[in-house]
Amino acid sequence: MEPPAHPGQPHKNGEDWADRGASRRVEHTVVNGIKTKVVVKKGVKDFTFGETLGEGSYSTVVLATDRQTLKEYAIKVLDKRHIIKEKKVKYVNIEKNTLFRLGDHPGVVRLYYTFQDEASLYFVLDLATNGELLGVLKKLTTFDEECSRYYTAQILDAIDYMHSKGVIHRDLKPENVLLDDKMRVKIADFGTAKLLDHDGSANGSSTNGSELEGMEQSDRANSFVGTAEYVSPELLTEKSTCKSSDLWALGCILYQLLAGKPPFKANNEYQTFQKIVHLDYTFPPAFPATAADLIRQLLVANPVDRLTVPQIRQHAFFQSVDWSTLWKVKAPKLRPYRPQPGMTIEQQQLAMPQSSVQLPTHSGTRLDFAHQHAHHGSYGAVQSHRAPQHATVNGASTTATTRPRSRIESSPSELDLQFSQILNLPGERILRLGQVNVLSSTSGDVPRKFNKMLSRKKHRTLLVTSTGRCLYIEVSGDSKKVKGEITLSGTTTVTRLADEIGKSFLLETPQKSYLFEDPATRSYDWVESIKEANGRVAARLAHQAGSGPAAAAAAAMANQPPRSSSSNMSGKNLAASAAGTHGVIGNGAEQKQKRRSRIGF
Repeated sequence: MEPPAHPGQPHKNGEDWADRGASRRVEHTVVNGIKTKVVVKKGVKDFTFGETLGEGSYSTVVLATDRQTLKEYAIKVLDKRHIIKEKKVKYVNIEKNTLFRLGDHPGVVRLYYTFQDEASLYFVLDLATNGELLGVLKKLTTFDEECSRYYTAQILDAIDYMHSKGVIHRDLKPENVLLDDKMRVKIADFGTAKLLDHDGSANGSSTNGSELEGMEQSDRANSFVGTAEYVSPELLTEKSTCKSSDLWALGCILYQLLAGKPPFKANNEYQTFQKIVHLDYTFPPAFPATAADLIRQLLVANPVDRLTVPQIRQHAFFQSVDWSTLWKVKAPKLRPYRPQPGMTIEQQQLAMPQSSVQLPTHSGTRLDFAHQHAHHGSYGAVQSHRAPQHATVNGASTTATTRPRSRIESSPSELDLQFSQILNLPGERILRLGQVNVLSSTSGDVPRKFNKMLSRKKHRTLLVTSTGRCLYIEVSGDSKKVKGEITLSGTTTVTRLADEIGKSFLLETPQKSYLFEDPATRSYDWVESIKEANGRVAARLAHQAGSGPAAAAAAAMANQPPRSSSSNMSGKNLAASAAGTHGVIGNGAEQKQKRRSRIGF
């Protein structure tokens, strides 16, 4: 099969290009105990091209087989005309030179040959038969601790190797982590990498192996390098990256493996960037404490204060990892993370053994990492307007004396505008929206039959807002009508999971209890969002307490009656996704009694 031709450009494969564009590679072999050099020449005619594995803006990745050895490869076919037109020549050369410099490491995609014909360039690469790490993660939604530890350790080892070769990736994310036939990591996509000089820096000024190597201003100071959710604060504030920027991305990846989503995610890039520079992220309920501790020490605004690679290897999260056999052990069985009901992250941390790992600080002193979660440090203007604080597990943990943390007031998103007639409080924004089944009951109202309780459930669109309102909405055609409003009341509101698989969650207020079922089994995210909104209410009420009329106004606001409003904005998609969803709580007398006691009916 001939290699793919790019759209609008016929493929030409003359004999002159078969010779002129072929690559020559010297391989060392041992025959009968004698070392010999063999010159291997490869070109388009030496491969049989098969199915397309992936497509980009100016390249196509295809499965190819070496006609002589029958070994399979992934060949990246790059459109010359498009590369020149879009001025991408520099980045193609960066990728080629980076891959050649990295050579052969089990955690990095290997470049075997490069050749060309009249229309295209060809990169012959390792075949990663199990695709992207992101694809596997999406199927499972999350990874358990064992899987997360295994893949994070391999990514870390690959990062360490890349840095030792003077390569900063700058775009590490689950999409750029491939999996081979043994489910081992292969880092790919080096088009935006930074190559340091052999003396250790991009401009010839060595920093003696520091994690700040490459901290000079970015080659594209006026453009964006990387992916929004994984970009480091120093790129946003200083237009620069360094080796430690890859370790920031590692913290984001570990968070995503366990939580199922990146730590910094918003409706648009601007809001995502604001979350990053202000370290605005939270952990889901029952997030593993040791992993949370490691993430806190990687997601630090100042790259100087982030853990180094040796310190990460010594962290308690990797205590069971044998680094000498990391690439030889069998990959663990893939399992999603199922939090064990019980201790919160803070309670887990109190039970954690103290570690002797030391962290550098601005003053040159060293701190135990057990205390480091309370100190992220500031970098330039990133945190100069805020008191140092660590990311909270949820807003509801705010004490009565805590002042609400400052936030940059973001402009309404497109989703906010669609629900503008419902979001009728000043500065009100949507924190989460989705389809649920809802059942409400007042205290003491115990249904006699379990199936009767099921029949009372309603399919609704649930909307959690930044002002502490949970609205469940009925969508009919193009209209949206508020069928009920739960006003979060701070410390008197309790939100928790109602089962162990994340299918349902419970919201309890002094007046009423609400059981919600999420057909998508993402109740952890709902609980997190509601706790964030509730935390804002608690912080606001605490700040206003003792100020006379302000406290009275806050109390009145916390007990306002439900609003009913409608909108002619489009809601067809919401209505369609709500149709036909059914939640199952359980059955059996014993489980029914447990459920009743858990729900409080």
